[in-house]
Amino acid sequence: MLHLESFWYRPNETDSEDLGTSVSESLLVWIQSEESDMNDRVTVLRKMVKNIRWLSKKIETNQIILHSFAHLGESKSEPEFADALIEEVARRLRDREYEIHIVPYGKFYEFKMHVKGPSLAKVFKQF
Repeated sequence: MLHLESFWYRPNETDSEDLGTSVSESLLVWIQSEESDMNDRVTVLRKMVKNIRWLSKKIETNQIILHSFAHLGESKSEPEFADALIEEVARRLRDREYEIHIVPYGKFYEFKMHVKGPSLAKVFKQF
């Protein structure tokens, strides 16, 4: 999880006229779902939401970016499971009045980000 001053991304397609998407100060959560997560979905969801809420309160932002990032480890769940997991995390956070932005699943993106400097601007959690 990264506390960002700003985040910009767009699909990495040479023929795209897409100017990209920009998000102001936010908490970027890179999510990699592992194969073992499929057997413990409830616990993974609960811990993920709890940790995102904890950090967002510490850094005082309610804007969250959820980004599937399947390159954080060797084990990977089924893509459909990972996508559904992200959607459920988003729903649970929206129910608590967080502003949620999901980077669309299934494409490669170029991106720019400005990560803040304090120690809590960079937090790793594994469930």
